[in-house]
This record gives sequence, C-alpha cells and structure tokens, in this order.
Amino acid sequence: MKPLRFSLTFYILSAVSLLLVLAWLLLSLISFKTAEKDLLTQKGEDTRLLLGAIVSVLPRPLAPPDPESPVARYLAQLRQDGSFEGLLVVDDTVRPLYAYPAGSAVDDSLLSVLNNGRPLFQISADHATCRSYSAIVEQGKVIGAARLTLSLRPAQERLLSSRRLFLAYFALDFLLLLVLGSYLLSRTVVSPFKKLLQATRRITAGDLGVSVNVAGSAEVAELSEAFNSMLVALREKRVEVEEKVAALTWANKELVEARSEAVRSEKMASVGLLAAGMAHEIGTPLAAIMGYSAILTEDLAADPEKTDYLRRIIEESQRIDRIVRGLLDYARPKDAQREEVVVRTLLEKVVQLLSPQGVLKHLEVSIEVEADLPLIFADPYQLEQLLINLIMNARDAMPRGGKLWLKGSSRGADVVVEVIDSGHGMPPEHIGKVFDPFFTTKEPGKGTGLGLAIAARIAESCGGKLEAQSEQGKGSRFILTLPAKAERKG
Repeated sequence: MKPLRFSLTFYILSAVSLLLVLAWLLLSLISFKTAEKDLLTQKGEDTRLLLGAIVSVLPRPLAPPDPESPVARYLAQLRQDGSFEGLLVVDDTVRPLYAYPAGSAVDDSLLSVLNNGRPLFQISADHATCRSYSAIVEQGKVIGAARLTLSLRPAQERLLSSRRLFLAYFALDFLLLLVLGSYLLSRTVVSPFKKLLQATRRITAGDLGVSVNVAGSAEVAELSEAFNSMLVALREKRVEVEEKVAALTWANKELVEARSEAVRSEKMASVGLLAAGMAHEIGTPLAAIMGYSAILTEDLAADPEKTDYLRRIIEESQRIDRIVRGLLDYARPKDAQREEVVVRTLLEKVVQLLSPQGVLKHLEVSIEVEADLPLIFADPYQLEQLLINLIMNARDAMPRGGKLWLKGSSRGADVVVEVIDSGHGMPPEHIGKVFDPFFTTKEPGKGTGLGLAIAARIAESCGGKLEAQSEQGKGSRFILTLPAKAERKG
C-alpha cells in the first residue's frame, strides 16, 4: 500500500504557519504583558494624581466636608465616574472624615501610610480594582491619610479589545500568508519541481530529447541547468553505448559468420576427401557392372523378363554413376575459367537451356535485372550449373506450378543474383542444413542431396557466397553474392 504523502506546498506552509503561530504567541504574550503593565502604571499615576488633588482641596484643619461646600460637590461629581469605587479619609486619630461607600473599613496599608507618611499603590489579586494611599501633611506633620479606590474594568476592557483587534489582524495576516504563500510557492518552487518530475518520467520512458527551462530562485535555476547538463551527458553516453553495441553486434556477427564459414569449410574439406575416396573406390566396380550389364543385354535380348532386369540394373548403375560424378564435382571443383559475365545474358541462357527440357513447365518465370548492372568476373559454365541446380530445386518445391523470379541487382561493390520461388518453403531448422552434402527433404531415390552443396561450392570457387532464406508456406529465396567489376554494362 502506497504511504500517504502530502504536497511540498502543504509541508512548507505548515512549517511557516507553525512558526508564525509560535511567533504570534510569543509576541502577543510580550505585547499583552507590556501593554497591561503600562496601562496599570498609567492607571496608578492617574490614581495618585487624582488622590493628590482630592487631598489638596480638603479643608484645614481636617474635618468632614460641608455638604454644600465645593469639596463636597467635587466628591459628588467623582462618584458619578464609572471607575470610582470608593474614598476614605481619616485624621491622625484614624477617625473617618469622609467615607464612600459608607462604612468603609480602615486597612493595614492605610495605618502604615498614617504612621510613616509614605504613599502606596496596590492592585487587587483579581486585578479588578486598584488602591492609592497618600498621607495628609500639614507643616511637615502627618495629620491624616486618604485611600482612593478605582475600578480597573475599563482598562481591562480596553486590553481585551486590543487583544481581539490583534487576533483579528493575526487571522487576516495568516490567511494572506496562506493564499499568497501558496501562490508564490506554486510558481517559484512547486511548478519547477513538477516540470522536472515530468521530464524525469519521460527520461525513465526512454525519451532523452527533453530539456527543462524553469524560472525561479537561484537554486531552482541551478537545479534546472544541472538537470539539462545531465540530459546532455546521458544523450552522449547513450550514443556511445549504441555505437559500442552496434560495433559489438557487428563484430559478433562477423565472428559467427567466420566461425560458421570455418566449420563449413572444414566440413566440406572432410566430406570432399571422403567423397573423392568413395568415388574412386566405387567408380571402378561400377564401371564393370555397367559393362557386363550391357553385354548381357545383347545376349539376352530374346528374353523380355531378363532384359527388364538388366534395364533396371543399368538405370540404377547410372544413378550411382551420377552420384559418384556429383561427389567428384563436389570433392574436386573444376578450375574456374574466369571471364566477364553479363548477368541478364547468363539468366536468359539458363532459361533457354531448361525450357526445351520441360523443367520450367507450369512455372511462370520472370527475369528482373537492374539497368546498368556491373559485370562479374567468373566462370560462366560453373555459374550456369549453379543456377540450374537452384532452379531445379525451386521446381521441385513447386510440383503444382508457381512463380519463379530470377533477379539481378547491385549491393555496394557486389552483384546479387536471386532465385525466388513461391513454393512451400522450408522450416527454420532446415535452413542451416540446405548446403550440407546429402541433406535432402525429398523421398528416397528422388534426390541425392548434392545439388545445393555443389552450388555453394561453386559460389565459393567464384569468390562469392550463397545464402538461403525461407519461410514455410511462403516460398524460398537463394541469394548469390559475387564481386563486381569496376566497369558497368547494361
């Protein structure tokens, strides 16, 4: 099962978002604490100033303010302020002179200020209120003390409002970061990587003709250049490998051909020696058999039955004689009488020789020779025998008739003569054996298996080679390749 993987954009934006959240948490903590501290400090300063103003307007000597006095009206206005929580003024005997709300108790901090004359500022544990303590001094002597209590709720509400506004700004910045970050990452990082990935997949499929040009940061551009350099190197290596493979294939082909030729030559030499010995040993007694059979034929001419026996003996002896002569031709090829040969003339002559004998009966023969085909320098009589053997073989492959093509063409510095038939063809396992002596697919008594072997031997004696191509059910093609002369003739 393929593991779940997220995109590069997701990973980068997740990392940046996490860093942004952590930075916001740290910044908000510092900002909120600093703002709260500054606000409380400012609130304490305002409270001290307000308490100082109240103390300065109290009557001297200290006494409860007259309800109709300006001081009483001023304190009444202060009570209208939403942040005003309470005010307690005592004299040096801790007797309350003014208390709001009524019944406010004296605390230890107020007694401490009354005793040492140093002002104090306190914030409640729940940060709901703050208290400012101040001594009332007359001619350097503490004659009383005052405590002012103010609510911190308005300040806390301002802090909360600031926090909400800060959070809203953060959320907006976060969304902008995600949108713009995703767009920029897609253009500068993800899109170039996707192009590189697509190019890599094409290379994996064997296409080395791609190139990648992507815009982006310096690193992405360097990666693109390195990728293209790698492609150039791969193409060069591929050409080198193809050249090496082609050279190795050609060398291997030549090696196989040379080995096959060496084996074939050695086989032909061995068979030639054996054939020469057998032909000599068989030829002498065979001649005696044929001679005595001829004598007996004359003596027994009046006896039809014995005459028929002798006829059969003579026919089989002649068959043996043909095989012996074939062996001799194979074992000791005649010395080639080389002369200039025109391919078209050679092919037409062979057809003219075979046509009266009925060899080409029921066959549709076609001669196709390239114009301006080069001459060949070989023994024309041996070439005639070679072509006759090939045509006879083609005729035997088409017992019910068919098409026979005799073609001549040039291939580089060689002349190629082809004998093509539309017969039944040969199976693949027979193609490599067709030029072996005594190899035949015909019924016993129908062929000696020497015709194609002698044809191959003649091709070699003329400085060429004979090859066979065949596909079962689609006919056969025999290809004779001979070196051409420099001059050209039609």
